Amino acid sequence: MRVNKLVSTAIAVVACGSLVVGVAGPALATAPDPAPTAAAPDPKAATAQQLETVANLGELLSLAARIATEAQAKTPNKAVLEDLRQRYQAAADKLLKSVKSRAGAPGGLPADAVKDIRDALAKLTKDLTELLAAVVALDVPKVTEGIAKVVKDLQALLEAVPKLATGALPLPVPGV
Repeated sequence: MRVNKLVSTAIAVVACGSLVVGVAGPALATAPDPAPTAAAPDPKAATAQQLETVANLGELLSLAARIATEAQAKTPNKAVLEDLRQRYQAAADKLLKSVKSRAGAPGGLPADAVKDIRDALAKLTKDLTELLAAVVALDVPKVTEGIAKVVKDLQALLEAVPKLATGALPLPVPGV
C-alpha cells in the first residue's frame, strides 16, 4: 500500500497530538481554573440602586415633614409622634445604608457626597430629637424654633440630592 505525503503528514500530526494530550492532559486537568474577570457593572442594577436610594430619601423627607406638622398641631399626639420618630429612624438607616452601598460600587458616589448626606442626616436627626423634646415639654417657643431648624435641615438634605443622584454639584433649591 502506498501512502502519499499528505496522509503521512496527517498521521504524524495525529500521533504527535495524541502524545501531547497523553503527556500534558493530566497536568492540564489538575490546573486551577482561571480567575474570573471582573464583570462589567450591570446598568439595570445600578439604576435600581439609584432608584432605591432616591425612594429612601423621599420616605425620610416625608416622615420628617410629618413629624414637624404633627409637632405644630394644637394638641400633638405623642403616640403618633413616637411612631413617626421610629419610622424616621428606620428610614434614615435605610438611606444611609443604600448611600454607603452605592459608594462602594464601581462608579458609585464620591466620598464627599456620602459625607454630606451623613452630616445632613445627623443634623436633621439631632434637631428632630430636640423638637420632640420641646413638644413633650410643651415649650411652644422651642417648638417653633425647632421647626425652623428642621426646615433648614430638610433644605440642606435636598441640596445634597444632585450629588446623591449623579455625583454632580448641588443645585440651588427654588425659593431659598
